[in-house]
Amino acid sequence: MKTECINEQFSYLERAARIAEIENYHCQEVKPDNSINQKEAEKKVRSFSLLKNCRDGRIAEIPVNTIGKIIKHKGYDISKIIEYLPCLYETSLIGWSENEKQQANHKLHPNIIKYHHYINKFTDGTNDYYIRFTINEEKTKSGRIGKNYIHSAAISDISIYKKTMVSNVSVIIGTGEANTSSLIDKRLNDFFNSVKEK
Repeated sequence: MKTECINEQFSYLERAARIAEIENYHCQEVKPDNSINQKEAEKKVRSFSLLKNCRDGRIAEIPVNTIGKIIKHKGYDISKIIEYLPCLYETSLIGWSENEKQQANHKLHPNIIKYHHYINKFTDGTNDYYIRFTINEEKTKSGRIGKNYIHSAAISDISIYKKTMVSNVSVIIGTGEANTSSLIDKRLNDFFNSVKEK
């Protein structure tokens, strides 16, 4: 992710304050269950109601048809904590927002107004993690603001960020996947690094 995408909504001081708040945010406790398959995960998601972020009031939903993509992300097995996703989104902090932009080898999505990235922290009793939700803010055919969908959830290991900020990390290209080995979220790492440029 290019720095200008991260910078477009908030000033340097605002980003620095957001990053400090995220880094100091408390870890929510989760109790991972056994890994489940896509069909079981979709069944759980169907029971979720609309999710409202307690910080800015953004109402979002997790479409059932995105669950297969989310649980197939490499790294932390999200299927083990599906039931915690509503609470983790509802108590998350907004990190940054970005407009829809044309990327090489990717089609433009004219129905997307913005992508909003919300960040939270959790512990599974063994390790501490960041989770970043990518929210698609869509518009209706008439051009009005439509629904917000949780398109992706990337989980990354907090301890790695504390040791060093990472550059040139090999990740899956997309809206939010962490790589398998070190559980680094490249886009979150870029966001943290965006206040170290001056």
